[in-house]
Amino acid sequence: MTAHERDLTAQSQALLQQEYERLSSQQSHWDDLRRNIEQIEILTNIMQQADNEDLKELRRFRDQNQQRESEHAVLQKRLREQELKAANSDRVANAAKQSLVQAQQRAAEWERRAKEYDSDLEVTRNRLDEAEQMKDQLDADYSLAKLQLEEKEAEDRLIKVNMLL
Repeated sequence: MTAHERDLTAQSQALLQQEYERLSSQQSHWDDLRRNIEQIEILTNIMQQADNEDLKELRRFRDQNQQRESEHAVLQKRLREQELKAANSDRVANAAKQSLVQAQQRAAEWERRAKEYDSDLEVTRNRLDEAEQMKDQLDADYSLAKLQLEEKEAEDRLIKVNMLL
């Protein structure tokens, strides 16, 4: 081998050595990059799992919230119904109270009239009793007067008969 060939071979070898070192250096970079990618993938998986768990948690919260909102709507509807029933009951109670007051007023008026009628009846009975007593007295007076008249007529006949005789 000639010196020139040796120089070329040495240069080639030096270049190959440099290329090898450069490629080795790149290989370690590639290995580092591959390890970093694997770690990133692991972190991505962990984050996806965490995101999935967070998403599941959020969905669960959303479902619970929807359920509570529907329960709240049902309770609000029941509350409105109960308030409506209470208002209706109050109106009915007020109407009943008013009716009761009117009935009590009518009953008081009837009682007052009944007392007046009882009083009038008592006065009428007293008058009737007086009229009956007066009638009885008049009947007695009439009977007495009739009897006295009959006696007088009998006496007058007796006197006539005695005078005739």
